[in-house]
Amino acid sequence: MIKLLGDGVLAEFASVVDAASCAVAMQNAVAARQAGVPPQKRIVFRIGINLGDVVVESGDLLGDGVNIAARLEQLCEPGGVLISGTAYDHLQGKFTLPLDSAGDQQVKNIARPVRTYRVRMNGDGRPWRLRLRQYSAHLRWATVLVAVVLAAGGWFSFLRPSSGPSVTTALPSVAVLPFNDTSGNAALAYFGDGVAEDIISMLSRVPDLKVLGRNSSFPFKGEPIDVHKIAANLGVTHILEGSIRKDAGRLRIVAQLVDARTGEYVWAERFDRSGTDPWEIQDEVTEKIVVALAGDAGTLKKAQYRQVWGKDHTDLEEYDYYLRGNDLLVQLSPETTEQARQVLTEGLAKFPDSALLRIKLGLAYFIRGWNGWSDNPTSDFRQAAGLAKEAMAQPALSPMERRSGHYLSAFVRVTERKFADALVEADAAINLSPYDAQMLGALSQVLIAGGKPAQALEWIDRAEVRQAASPQTTQELAFYRGGALAVEGRLEESLAALKVDQTDFFSPLMQAIVLNRLGRTEEAATQLKKGLAFDPEFTQAKWRELSFYSDPAILEREVADLASLGLPEK
Repeated sequence: MIKLLGDGVLAEFASVVDAASCAVAMQNAVAARQAGVPPQKRIVFRIGINLGDVVVESGDLLGDGVNIAARLEQLCEPGGVLISGTAYDHLQGKFTLPLDSAGDQQVKNIARPVRTYRVRMNGDGRPWRLRLRQYSAHLRWATVLVAVVLAAGGWFSFLRPSSGPSVTTALPSVAVLPFNDTSGNAALAYFGDGVAEDIISMLSRVPDLKVLGRNSSFPFKGEPIDVHKIAANLGVTHILEGSIRKDAGRLRIVAQLVDARTGEYVWAERFDRSGTDPWEIQDEVTEKIVVALAGDAGTLKKAQYRQVWGKDHTDLEEYDYYLRGNDLLVQLSPETTEQARQVLTEGLAKFPDSALLRIKLGLAYFIRGWNGWSDNPTSDFRQAAGLAKEAMAQPALSPMERRSGHYLSAFVRVTERKFADALVEADAAINLSPYDAQMLGALSQVLIAGGKPAQALEWIDRAEVRQAASPQTTQELAFYRGGALAVEGRLEESLAALKVDQTDFFSPLMQAIVLNRLGRTEEAATQLKKGLAFDPEFTQAKWRELSFYSDPAILEREVADLASLGLPEK
């Protein structure tokens, strides 16, 4: 298995025969186990199979081979198996069930039509048995991919383990309705469905959110929208609805998020775009909607922050402590970080088995040490490492816990100077939450420390495009950018970026380093004074304690620059 996708799975097989055999066995087993279940309550899957080229990147598979498998799954009938022409060609003479042509299909982002074939599940043929093989540890470029997605209502709970009812039941849940065409252009109906399907697919990869599959929300297409009725039927806390209108060469997409409990609109955005490629517009707008909703700075989490601070202290549950602590941590100041540490310590005393609270408390210790807000950063780093290790050792972690755990562990590995391990942890965190712009930007620091400043700049660019502009995020990303550019030796660009951030002593000290290398020693000395105004007791030793690079020469040169400007050694 390559990865879980909310209510779906992407898996790689060594051969097409193994993939098709497994798919049929799975569909038959699911059907047999639910023979006595009423049809409206059954869990039903769609399965798409493709043989194609892929790109291996950070433990993930990308490329047309993956896209076609995913599109086949969407075209497949519930309970069925749909395969591509390339997979069909390799099954000839090796598979006993009949394969019926489903015609050539035009799918999104693929230039040529795709030949498709249905597996006749009840076809005659001699019995077969699934063959198990020892798979190679190295993925091939031509890979058999299987996309499996839940094709009915209900949560895919057996693929999404949780840390306990108090956390999972508190997670926000969303039903995405098809976007209505208000222009009267019947040809745009497919576009509204496509936008909604892509939002569902992307939101399913957000660990701290539950999203219903299309077969739960799409039956409401064309009906008058009664938020309370839909929410009651589907059991969700929020409804995402929208509209599409096309006038001449311009396309307007409006998206609105409704709190189902109150009926109030908690977020709305309008997107006006022009262009001839509807798929490109759809991809751009879909990503912007998902980023606005998801992540620690997203609309859904902000609404939860407001709610949790209104609760009586004696009624706080595990997830409430997490939300309060997280809200304080994202404000990123010495005072709020200490408050978060106290809140999370109290929560962990009340819920001692909570992996989520352990991870967040570890993050509080790490942030305090990393930003120099501690008398003993090394001790804080050890506390963070211990809490991360304890949390990640627990069985059946939820996707949200694993995402948060990998995020913290990436920084912990940096402080332990295990840079290769840190890069692996950073990739794991991003793979679990690819649309969290804040996390993407912050983890660029791990890449800088690990000797990958060029990749760090790519992550910063992606975070900058996705993240809603605010003074705090603008300054954070500018500082990360300045650090990466300095390591690359692009000093003038580094200086321009560093000037944006004026929040603490790090930026003026980095500016002093860059200016010193540019030969502008007087300006460098001025920046050193600014840095020392934040912390008059700052020394070379403290810079060493708070700076981490896989190449020791980078740190030594930074210390030499600061020393030449008069920074005390101890």
